Amino acid sequence: MAAAEVLDTKGDNFTIPSKRSAPKTPFSTWFIRFLPAFIFASYVYSTRGPFQSRSCIAFGYNCRTFDPLQVQGIVDRSEYYGPVVDHYTHLFTTHEDLGGSLSVFVEGKPVIDLFAGSRDLEGRIPYDNRTLQQVYSSGKAVEGIVIARLVQKGLLDYDNKVSQYWPEFAQNGKENVRVVDLMVHESGVFHLDNDNWDLSWVSLQDKEAFSARLAKQRHFFGGDVQRAYQAVSRGWYLNEIVRRVDPQARTIGRIAKEELMVDYPDIELHYSHFDDDDDWETRLSPMVEYPVLKIIGRLFLHRFLQTNEYIGHPDIVPLHPLVGQLIRKWSISSKALTPRWAPFAKDFRTKEAHATESTSFSLKTNAHSLAKLMSMMANKGASIHPGQEPDLLTPKTYADATTYHSTRPCVITHDVMPLSRGGWIKERNFHGEGALKGVEVQGWGGAGGSLALWIEELDIGFSYVTNAFGAAEAVLGDFRGRALLEKVVYARKKELGLLA
Repeated sequence: MAAAEVLDTKGDNFTIPSKRSAPKTPFSTWFIRFLPAFIFASYVYSTRGPFQSRSCIAFGYNCRTFDPLQVQGIVDRSEYYGPVVDHYTHLFTTHEDLGGSLSVFVEGKPVIDLFAGSRDLEGRIPYDNRTLQQVYSSGKAVEGIVIARLVQKGLLDYDNKVSQYWPEFAQNGKENVRVVDLMVHESGVFHLDNDNWDLSWVSLQDKEAFSARLAKQRHFFGGDVQRAYQAVSRGWYLNEIVRRVDPQARTIGRIAKEELMVDYPDIELHYSHFDDDDDWETRLSPMVEYPVLKIIGRLFLHRFLQTNEYIGHPDIVPLHPLVGQLIRKWSISSKALTPRWAPFAKDFRTKEAHATESTSFSLKTNAHSLAKLMSMMANKGASIHPGQEPDLLTPKTYADATTYHSTRPCVITHDVMPLSRGGWIKERNFHGEGALKGVEVQGWGGAGGSLALWIEELDIGFSYVTNAFGAAEAVLGDFRGRALLEKVVYARKKELGLLA
């Protein structure tokens, strides 16, 4: 060993040369390095249809095509309604949809009644006419019909205080809350506090304890009238009233099954568990959620690229501001829409979630069932098969339930929507400046994109149901269902000779 390489370890001043640490890479350098990858990821997640395999979205590998698209059902008067079907199938070929049903009734007759696509991303299980789908808040459209029928029987009155039917409710600022306040989301109980009660789907199954917990809940606005969307809780409160006034102590779901499904045998309305437990696997389609990375891409990518007809979708619209609120778990919107024990859409599909009837989100049905009910509403509650099936509502009840109530800003959704006494939207210019301009649309929609609507002046009952959980673009529906409705209205106006 060379002398220069020998360390002198003698003496008191011996030191070991220290190693110089590598310089830290600044954050800005890392950001610049990964920026191209981030831009590319945002690009592909924003311009490729979301409902296909991750490998296809990210790398264009192993992409599935709907060729041919599996479709069951009927299309009538195709010279008018054919373009609606063409647009519907286009949603599948661009992977904006995966599986679902579309049903349109005109003058009480189905002109479109289709089931299409698959129940899984791999395309192994067809979405057929036996498939059922959880439609989340679209169930509120039927919920409102059941309440209206109880009003019709004299068992309820929209203007009566809730405490008249449920005395325990009159506490903590809720003494003056009326039934109509619940219907139009102005009851002040859009969320349940967690104090001294561990909320979970299992805990909700103790009916008496849960009822007491609902009654105890404070009014969030101290009794003042404010609109706050009851996405989850409205059905719980309505059911407490309904089972107290119904002679058989039934719930909304039981009434729907024992009356509506009996009076109209071709519809299915399941608010709670199935009679046959196997239906959970054999008939109920899973919900495929929108990719999180694609949402990030849509937040950052320029709208021009998202709507380009070659790489995006021309009808796509910006995400609703509510998306930002939901990310903030402490926000009032997040508390109302995503309870602590169920933060994701899939958490609302478990058997535990459906063990307690929750009519604000638990309905399992199909587009045909919803569109038929909406068709009767478009017929002012009258039967669409006179002499064969009974009326849904009397003219007086229909007029009362659909009477305009108010238009107020909602502190949860930050939207301003006109609502009727029965709790349905009652809005003109529902979507843009096209065929829907000036046309009054009534009904409701659900998370993920489902819609259940009627248009009285054109005698249309409409429903769009999907297992492809769309991004939050609007409180009611998204660009898929809204575009389909607009094309239906255009076709109907063309059929009636109303186009300029």
